[in-house]
Amino acid sequence: MGGNPRTPAIIAELQGRLDAVAEPATKEWFENYLKHAIRYRGVKTPVVTRIVGEWRRERGLGRLPVEEQLGLARSLIEESLAEDKFAGILYMQRYLVRRVEPERLLEVAEGLFAGGAFFDWSTSDWFSVRVLGPLLRRGGTGVAERIAGWRVAGNLWQRRAAIVPFRAVVRDEAYHALIGETVAALAGERERFIQTGIGWVVSDMSKAHPAVAAALVERHFDDLSAEVVRRHTRYLPGHEVYKGRKRGGGGR
Repeated sequence: MGGNPRTPAIIAELQGRLDAVAEPATKEWFENYLKHAIRYRGVKTPVVTRIVGEWRRERGLGRLPVEEQLGLARSLIEESLAEDKFAGILYMQRYLVRRVEPERLLEVAEGLFAGGAFFDWSTSDWFSVRVLGPLLRRGGTGVAERIAGWRVAGNLWQRRAAIVPFRAVVRDEAYHALIGETVAALAGERERFIQTGIGWVVSDMSKAHPAVAAALVERHFDDLSAEVVRRHTRYLPGHEVYKGRKRGGGGR
């Protein structure tokens, strides 16, 4: 955004709108659910969505250059409170994913990960599902390979984001080889949030391509956590067998 002087004032206005409807009970529930990994104002998602739409319309933000709007969204995601991050993610999803070149959005995404904007699974997954997933569907092979390349990133949440967005394209066989390569690179990690990221994709794939999903499970069974086998293979015919194998010491 280049330090546009309008940015702090525009963002402060949105934050004031969010503060005005924040509820202490909602704040407490969300923070307990996320085990205090991130702070909340106390605004439910549908309300954040409505307020972002009103703010954009009333301030005429849609008339700003797209790059300036992208800067606003990025700045919101860089804020510390969850609802501010959600607001920025929602803005990207609703108003920018189809207007900004995929390479530019990926550049911004990589900067957000590098800068530490994501530090909990909730906001990281919001970004993966609401921005990166649609971007994958729009951008094709080049976007997919760049996102999958994050599997070697030093940042935990960027590595999780190397696999979670592929939930959006698991039905398309053109992506299966890349999904397989990414799972192979990540499966050896014991970090729970990497394991469950793999599990989400396996679970979604098993509904459309059970044979492919089962092959992934068999290939990496020893490395997959007991939680992934228990929760994320339940749509596969071998689910009960897999659970028994884990209980019997087959893998971790």
